[in-house]
Amino acid sequence: MAAVKKTERKTVSMTFRKPWGRYSKGDRAGFPEERAKQLEDRKIAVRSADVKAEENEEKPAGKQTPAKGTEGADKV
Repeated sequence: MAAVKKTERKTVSMTFRKPWGRYSKGDRAGFPEERAKQLEDRKIAVRSADVKAEENEEKPAGKQTPAKGTEGADKV
């Protein structure tokens, strides 16, 4: 049996900001480092780790949002 050569490839998780190929806005997919850099440079996608960091910064602690469906309800 032939020996299989294993190459080390780093996959980068990307979140799409706009449609590209078969991907829609908000989709996540893994790409090799070179492709991830191209997508980032063209502003098509950003690294998923960066998106998660942004989401954590945007949510202020202690701020409560009303429950869905209670817009016109009487508040007691």
